[in-house]
Amino acid sequence: MQLRPGGRALRFTAVEELAVERVAFEWRARFPLAPLVALTVVDRYAEGEGELRGRLLGVPVLGQRGPEISVGEALRYLAELPWAPHAMRGNRELEWRELDEHAVEVATGVRGERVAVRLDFDDAGDVVRASCAARPRPVGKSFVPTPWAGDFGGQAQLGGTRVPTEAAVSWQLAEGPFVYWRGRITGLQLAG
Repeated sequence: MQLRPGGRALRFTAVEELAVERVAFEWRARFPLAPLVALTVVDRYAEGEGELRGRLLGVPVLGQRGPEISVGEALRYLAELPWAPHAMRGNRELEWRELDEHAVEVATGVRGERVAVRLDFDDAGDVVRASCAARPRPVGKSFVPTPWAGDFGGQAQLGGTRVPTEAAVSWQLAEGPFVYWRGRITGLQLAG
């Protein structure tokens, strides 16, 4: 993960829980900074509210909430549906619209506002890209609506479900794409 273009890449491990019957998730990550020192981050969305929290040595160092965070987190849930294909069918909070033979739009409501992500499929029917035209991007103390995308690959069976195992997420900036997150999925477990 990179926080800014040209910044140092930070390694991390994370566990994420994605809800199937509602729009909700929680991502818990650990970023080792030095021996015995790690930044812990919780990124979540539930009941229409998004939140980002970080702690270093048990001390809060990051805390973000508000309408822009909520919209951004709801968009993240929609974009990560390829990792929770059961939610594509079972989540009644999702609204679907076919765009063409290789793309659909999936939307949900956040505080009375409709937010949507485009999912692009390859010829095999696998989701290879998720994107939206304007996700709130933090710039200083404000937010700028910015095109945003995630590219998926490495389809494999994990936990009995075919999902992408690799992804790269980027802001589409005027100077070109800024890939700020790369990850590999190593396991998938369906909760009962």
